[in-house]
Amino acid sequence: MTGWAKGITKITRVPDLGSTPARVNRRTGEMFVSVRHMKAMPKEHRLFVMLHEKAHVELQTTDEVKADAKAFKEYADLGYSLNQSVKVLTSVLNQNNPEHHWRMYLQLQRAKAYDYSHYGNTKIYTNG
Repeated sequence: MTGWAKGITKITRVPDLGSTPARVNRRTGEMFVSVRHMKAMPKEHRLFVMLHEKAHVELQTTDEVKADAKAFKEYADLGYSLNQSVKVLTSVLNQNNPEHHWRMYLQLQRAKAYDYSHYGNTKIYTNG
């Protein structure tokens, strides 16, 4: 895919993007962020959303699960809260949408696996 962006080239703030806090043009690398949504989000949530959009460009994919996974890895490796990585998706996505519900579930599983592999937390896999 020659001529496609390899990363974010520009961030444009717009008043509102409807139901989404951000979107990206994978061809140009321009990210559009909703001021309305971003103002209401904690810093960690804003970061995750932007990492997610960046992942769409870097991977050149429309696959939301792949973008979530790449964003999560970068976010977690930076030392941000695993709990907040789950909360951002539960606050942004529609829990009544089966695809969104699946994405939230996968995010929780990623956080558990990361917590176990990086911090040795075995309690997350035990009952009680």
